Amino acid sequence: MSSAGGLIRHLRNYASAGVLSAVVGVVSFPILTRNLSIEEYGILGLITSSLTLFIAVGKLGVQQSVIRWYAAVKAGNSEFSSRQMYATVVVLFLCLALATFSAWLFAGYAILPNVLQYERITTLFFAASGVVFVRLLGSAAINFLRADQRSAEVAQSQVLARLVNLSLIVLFVIFSDIDPRLLLWCLLFAEIVGMGFAASRCRESISIEWKAFSRPLATALLTYGLPLMMLESLGLVMRLSDRYLIEGMMGVSALGQYSASYNLVGYLDIIVLAALIQALRPMYMQLFENEGIESTRRFLSSGFHCYLVLGIPFVAIFSLVSPHALAFLAGDRYAPGTVVIPFITFSFLIEGTINFLAAGLYINRNTRVLMIWSCIAVVINLALNVAVIPVFGLVGAASVTIVSYLVFLGGISRASFREFSFPLFWRIPLAMCVVSFLVWLVVGQIDSGNHILDGFIKGLISSVALGAIVLTIERDYRQWLMAKLRRVFGVGSAEAAP
Repeated sequence: MSSAGGLIRHLRNYASAGVLSAVVGVVSFPILTRNLSIEEYGILGLITSSLTLFIAVGKLGVQQSVIRWYAAVKAGNSEFSSRQMYATVVVLFLCLALATFSAWLFAGYAILPNVLQYERITTLFFAASGVVFVRLLGSAAINFLRADQRSAEVAQSQVLARLVNLSLIVLFVIFSDIDPRLLLWCLLFAEIVGMGFAASRCRESISIEWKAFSRPLATALLTYGLPLMMLESLGLVMRLSDRYLIEGMMGVSALGQYSASYNLVGYLDIIVLAALIQALRPMYMQLFENEGIESTRRFLSSGFHCYLVLGIPFVAIFSLVSPHALAFLAGDRYAPGTVVIPFITFSFLIEGTINFLAAGLYINRNTRVLMIWSCIAVVINLALNVAVIPVFGLVGAASVTIVSYLVFLGGISRASFREFSFPLFWRIPLAMCVVSFLVWLVVGQIDSGNHILDGFIKGLISSVALGAIVLTIERDYRQWLMAKLRRVFGVGSAEAAP
């Protein structure tokens, strides 16, 4: 299978999991927003976002190191063996899980009660502590599957966990009341099931020999991964710091409104960005190790172009439809937060470009640059949030996220292309930016007063208009679509007949 075909297959698997996870999220979204108070929903979002941050820090970037070293070990380009790789990674993740679990409890009991207004924060941090341990320990299995490009099994694990979580929530809603602590216990059980499934898939092909633990390999994994941990965690700080500041400056109700819009846009992250991140990096790492520089350059160039041409109009369509979807799912009490949706959606698009433009730094193991620029972006983010939120409120916080990511993207792109460049074709993506913005402005004026009708009309008009424009200016996409239509409807077979 070609590299492009392989990427499409893995993207399909991860994106399918993302779609199913998003469907689960959409089903649970009205259940949570309508059965919890705005304050409870906001603090639950703060806890789950904090979970993501702690787990990112706790991994110390080892999950990224697994992707990089696994490709080299499998291709025979490393001094370490597969036995050493498996044993070392499992031992590292076990130690990291214990350390992060302890840090999480310390923060919940000794720090946050003195900072936040919500009185039950300690109870919620205790309820979520098991999730920290399970996710970190399970990362060993998940990332072995990712590195081996077993995307279908990773996707199955993710979907299983979300389905179990939703099932538990529905059961408790039917038979009792729900609160944030109960929801965190549901999440813990679901994580145990999902990670257990991933571990069982690993055991079929991986045997752990504890004596094979390699201290030099552990050092190499940590050295490569630590800057990437800083990158990931500081990126999460850019998306989390505004929530803490909003809670402190504007109150828990404003946090709930902001979180609802952010969580809705987060389904875009689950479907598109998560699939892209999980599929792309293992793909170009193995392509670089097996086929060399030129094949990797062609792959990144075509992939980045496709991402922009399809991603830019998608942002416009999503920004038009999602405010109406939020109002329908959650109710009008969350409506004030929908003003941030276009800003948040655009910031996710910028974040996705990093996975392409920073490829040279990952390939050449120059991860210090990523760490330096992420620190710069976070400092800018925090300073601007403190200055902007009291004046511009929720819109200011969302706008600061865009500015921070643009600073980060500019810095790392320049450094990455010094080491490993690939062709960039900007003409069509820039044209799509202009056209998508105009469609967003014009179609956004539609207002019948009915959220369902407005969302449907805006989505239909913008999708047809932008889809037609993409097919008009992109010959390859047009030919691909025509080939698919011929195959489905049987058109074209007669053309080959005499």
